[in-house]
Amino acid sequence: MKTNSWKKKAGAVILCGALGIGLHAALQPVSVAHAANLGGLLGTAVQAAAAHQQVDAQIKHFDQTEEGRQQLFESYKKKYGVSDNYYRKQQLDAMMPRLTKGVAAVDPTINQKPYLYFVNKDKSFNAFCSMGHVMSVNEGLYSLTEDQDEVAVVLAHEMGHGQKNHVASSMRKKLNVAIAAAMVGSAVGTSALTNVALNVLVNQIDTVAITKKDEWEADNLAFDYVINAGYNPGAAAAIWQRVEEKYGKSKTSFAGEIFSPSDHPTHQQRRENYVKKLHEYSGKHVTAENGVVKVNGKALVQPAAAEGKSGAERSYFVLGNLAAAYHNGHNKSNAYASGNTLMLGEQPIMACFAGDPSATELANLLNSIK
Repeated sequence: MKTNSWKKKAGAVILCGALGIGLHAALQPVSVAHAANLGGLLGTAVQAAAAHQQVDAQIKHFDQTEEGRQQLFESYKKKYGVSDNYYRKQQLDAMMPRLTKGVAAVDPTINQKPYLYFVNKDKSFNAFCSMGHVMSVNEGLYSLTEDQDEVAVVLAHEMGHGQKNHVASSMRKKLNVAIAAAMVGSAVGTSALTNVALNVLVNQIDTVAITKKDEWEADNLAFDYVINAGYNPGAAAAIWQRVEEKYGKSKTSFAGEIFSPSDHPTHQQRRENYVKKLHEYSGKHVTAENGVVKVNGKALVQPAAAEGKSGAERSYFVLGNLAAAYHNGHNKSNAYASGNTLMLGEQPIMACFAGDPSATELANLLNSIK
């Protein structure tokens, strides 16, 4: 009797492990009234074990088949709504092919699975990328920034998640539980399990647990993507400066579980990571600190607030242009003024506005320190 009792307990533990049920619950004494139910659960142990295989099949369906990608795409559009802002749609349609080429320069696999994307009606600052390279941008993103270079950074960040299948990895646990539960006590066909998986993917995208490691990877990939796509790499630091100025230093003070969950890097950490990358990209010639752009350790300019950007935000755009100039060898040419724009060789560095030094003054200074 003791042996049989132990076997029953062991069987319950194994089943509960497969179904995500707590070990404490598994080891509770079972009354006679519930013996039949326990027997029924044990009878589905094979189904529960098979749930893992079903999860793999569903991930493959939505991530790798065109039918699954389109199902997911249509479901997200139905849930979040499609923005009727024609300008936003046109802008996104123009940016995605450009970014795709930027991604393809370092990861050609993107050509095998082009992104499906749309602007949704959500008013919070966020964007997301699910399985199958299905991506959406919230209307609320544009309430934070209208700058195309900054928008490109957000898009590239989400494409980083997509290229590395971060969401598929994070969703696996949730799908395991949901599909196992659906299989208990009943014979469930493939079609029904597909519906279960689709429901989880669509309705839990806002709470998928992207890890801090994955978030850093997406940030770093975004830097390479925007450079290869021809956007200003300084926008990567500038967008986080803008986020901090609008929402404060707390990383949980604005919406967007995909973009900035509570255990993810802070705004400041992400900004400074990009400043460091810009410094390296320039050959360690340029940096920016507290709104001051420096060349070879000497101050060049502290931009004034202009065009809806703070001086600090503008400093990162100047930094990005300078980093690109040094990286591409334009620093071998002289700096000069072209109207109100500071140039270094063929690279525009900074458009000067009221409150800034003149382009001529900056050109003379840059030539003396570059």
